[in-house]
Amino acid sequence: MTSRGTILRGLVTAVLLSLAPLAFGQTLTTGDVSGVITDSTGAVVPGATVTIKSVDTNELRTTVSGDSGQYRLSLLRPGEYTISAQTAALKSNTSRFAVSVGQEQNLNLTVAVQSTQEVVMVTAEAPIIETENANLSTSVSTQQIVNLPMNGGDLTTVAFTVPGIRMNVGGGNGNFNANGIPLTGVLFTINGADVMDPYNNLNNSGASNNLLGANEVAEAAVIINAFSPQYGRMAGGQVNLVGKSGTNAFHGNAVYNYNDAIFNAASFFGNATRTPKGRSVANLYAASVGGPIRKNKTFFFVDTEALRYALPTTGTVTVPTP
Repeated sequence: MTSRGTILRGLVTAVLLSLAPLAFGQTLTTGDVSGVITDSTGAVVPGATVTIKSVDTNELRTTVSGDSGQYRLSLLRPGEYTISAQTAALKSNTSRFAVSVGQEQNLNLTVAVQSTQEVVMVTAEAPIIETENANLSTSVSTQQIVNLPMNGGDLTTVAFTVPGIRMNVGGGNGNFNANGIPLTGVLFTINGADVMDPYNNLNNSGASNNLLGANEVAEAAVIINAFSPQYGRMAGGQVNLVGKSGTNAFHGNAVYNYNDAIFNAASFFGNATRTPKGRSVANLYAASVGGPIRKNKTFFFVDTEALRYALPTTGTVTVPTP
């Protein structure tokens, strides 16, 4: 009986130890912030209370710096935050910064005797190469997603500007490959859930074969090698998408994108044979709205998108003579 109890306690301890590092890491949909608290002389300050606040929802989280002045706040939703630190006698300025999905932001704070409060804007860009892990990651912000032309609203477009991604123009599966690995080796997730065609393991969606949902996405991260434990399964890469959410302010948009054959050039071979351009009309429309249900507590966000193609039919058409 004693032997069984010892074995059971050993297994439980092993499981807890294996899970411990996960408590200090990012997930598919979150990021981290960490740093060191020092005073005006550069000495580390243990026991300082670090407070972080979401600009969008006013959610508050706190932690206490350790013996070496270090602090870490994990599992933060992407977005804008303010952060400050204080002790019984000292206080830092309030810094404003952005959390990127799958990234760790390093932000050191200095506490001092202050009679006024100042907000410091932190505008550091997320590095392509992480210093905390081996992820080769590229972050795409909300503004970049809005400004990036996406034919047919296809979300795979966010990966096209990333080093190591090659567009597939010669046939085969999917519309790009990552470091030479076909698209069947790339995993697409939205808010941590797979969005893959289960039959072909591609990013197809509906009759158009496009992965719709660009109007819903707030941020994206493309990781193409040396994955951290929160990623996995596919060797080619990870396209990790995080959706928009409700905030304390009402917000929304309406989008309509129209493309006709008259806006597109004819092909070289079509011009050579004097073949006129066929009919090709694309209508892409989307609308979203979000806001508070209960301020600082409950929020909502709704998005709807659709794509309509009008293309010429193929086959033989019989026309009666006079």
